[in-house]
Amino acid sequence: MMGAGKTSVGRTLATRRRSTFIDLDDRIERLFGTSIARLFEHGEDYFRACERAALRSLLREPGFAGAAVVVAPGGGIVIDAANLDDIEAVGVLVYLELAPAQLAARLSNPEQLAVRPLLERDPTALEHRLTTLLRAREQAYRRASVVVDADATPDEVAARVERALFPR
Repeated sequence: MMGAGKTSVGRTLATRRRSTFIDLDDRIERLFGTSIARLFEHGEDYFRACERAALRSLLREPGFAGAAVVVAPGGGIVIDAANLDDIEAVGVLVYLELAPAQLAARLSNPEQLAVRPLLERDPTALEHRLTTLLRAREQAYRRASVVVDADATPDEVAARVERALFPR
């Protein structure tokens, strides 16, 4: 879910594991030559098709399969069950879980709202919108092999993910 810390936790985890980090939104912007917000101007379905194409191109890259990579996708990638199937075929899906109120607190500043096309610009409506999105995606998020409480610093959450993925 947006605001859960996928990028910051993913970067931290990749550093801890000496792995490559890939932010799928950055890849989408490079592949399509424009911002996520601009892609959304063509509609969410258009953006989701771009997201799907970016994921597929990543998974087909020579050397990707079997590589030590941490990928941070957008929170809506779960909308397409084929994306989940593809992710599960090559790796482990991790869900960073946070309650809507916690997500709203992280996303309520104008800079965050400006780059997230699916969110309400009115901070008072933000928690309601996040609750709605979370409910719509909950079943897909529950397909994750690992669910981690993301109410902590990126380093603490990365440590939780690491312990879940690589128990001693």
